[in-house]
Amino acid sequence: VGFGAEQKFEGLFHKLVHDIPHHFVPIMVNPAAVLKTAGAVFLRSAWSLHDAVESNECRCDDFSHPFFEQFKELLYSVPIPSHSMNNVVNSHYCGNANFIKNCYFSRGVGYTEDSAYLIWDQASKNCLDSHMTNSCELSYGNVNTISCYKTFFSTDCESCQEMVLCRDCVGCSNCFGSAGLRNKSYCIFNQQYSREEYLKKVAEFNIGSYEKFQKIASASYANWNKYPRKYMHGKQNVAVTGDYIYESKNAKDCYRVRETEDSRFVQNVLSGPVKDCYDYSNWGEGAELVYESLIGGEGSSNIKFCCQCYVNVRNLSYSVFCHSSSDLFGCVSLRKKQYCILNKQYTKEEYEELVPKIIEHMKNTGDYGQFFPVALSPFPYQVTQAHEFFPLTENQAKEKGFLWYDIPKQNYNITLRPEDIADDIREIDENIMNEVIGCSHGGNCEHACTSAFRIIKTELDFLKRMDLPLPRLCPNCRHSERLKFRTPPVLSSRTCDCDKENHGHAAKCLNDFVTAYPKEHEDKIYCESCYNKEVY
Repeated sequence: VGFGAEQKFEGLFHKLVHDIPHHFVPIMVNPAAVLKTAGAVFLRSAWSLHDAVESNECRCDDFSHPFFEQFKELLYSVPIPSHSMNNVVNSHYCGNANFIKNCYFSRGVGYTEDSAYLIWDQASKNCLDSHMTNSCELSYGNVNTISCYKTFFSTDCESCQEMVLCRDCVGCSNCFGSAGLRNKSYCIFNQQYSREEYLKKVAEFNIGSYEKFQKIASASYANWNKYPRKYMHGKQNVAVTGDYIYESKNAKDCYRVRETEDSRFVQNVLSGPVKDCYDYSNWGEGAELVYESLIGGEGSSNIKFCCQCYVNVRNLSYSVFCHSSSDLFGCVSLRKKQYCILNKQYTKEEYEELVPKIIEHMKNTGDYGQFFPVALSPFPYQVTQAHEFFPLTENQAKEKGFLWYDIPKQNYNITLRPEDIADDIREIDENIMNEVIGCSHGGNCEHACTSAFRIIKTELDFLKRMDLPLPRLCPNCRHSERLKFRTPPVLSSRTCDCDKENHGHAAKCLNDFVTAYPKEHEDKIYCESCYNKEVY
């Protein structure tokens, strides 16, 4: 949760006046709170054309000043980009994004198109309001769905189409409120129907009505709880521990990774291959030998303690926002550079002589070997991903040295209360887009509620086309509600809950495993052997 902590979705963009007249730049840091001058943050298109400069205050051979003090001076004296995105087309209010097109208010997305309100997506199209999705299309309200089409409000489903409120279904189509199905069609609450019966009954549910949807969703969740879960999400793995792991080998304590090998403590890497990495988060695509770094990939190699460094970077240490470069130490916002220390150019011989001396000095002061200190973070703890996984109070965060400052609350002029919205989506017209809608939580929750929200045209058109109910919660609260369908990246030992004698054991199964499901979780958690006997 240091300098490069991934910021939560909370809509905490700050306005920054750019050099372009009347141009406001949405940025994810508060320049007034953490930067010496607001002019140090640039619109990304302008930043990419701006050459980073050397800091006259930084001297890598001056061992009387701690390294991180000099790095901080450099950080505050050179331009940094307003957000973290690469190869983006017509996408607004997005962050940590790569190769996206026509997206809105999404973060942690790559190769995503024509989508909005996605968090952690890879290669989906025409999807909205979902979390941890991969290669989906025309889907809404999902958590951890892979290669699904027209799938709504579902969790842990793969290769499915036209599913509603389903969990842990694979290769299925036209199912409603079901769990643990394989290659099934026309099932409602796990009961088989004919095609005609299924279509008639689903039409009667009328999920375009918000009131009726709430009732049928509760019934669906109750049905889910009747069926066991596998101890981890993943497939085609060898010797792995963690959760949401796919096509990986010797990946230990990893979370949401694909094609990852001989690595540990890696998370949010869905574009492989990734090899020989340790404590690395976000991206992938040919990354190797990455240590204590985040948001880097696409050919990165031998990267240590870095953030936002990518596209064929090599041999970097303690650097941020550096692209297409090699052999850098303690640099900021450099592009296509080599043999630089604190942004100052050296010869190959000078660089190779100075870097070992700096490392030795940092070891003596206790600064070398860990990521940037939290004092350098521009993000208050309560808006970071860390707070989502490991919530702290203000006092607890400050005791640990994390930044924390009050987030100004907006006094929105709410023009439409949620209880006054027409119940059925078919009764709602485009005038709804002119309304400032009050969130049902009213700012009185722990979900970073914005208290109000708007409906955008893309969203309204999708909901009317798919006959889905209009939301009554703001995007932050909707995301927080979805988190209960995702396991946290916290592992513990557990014993299989299966007690069925036809599953290869006389009484209760004695298989132990490491899982992200806590012991107090209400569902039965099975080992892989018992689970496969249950669903196949």
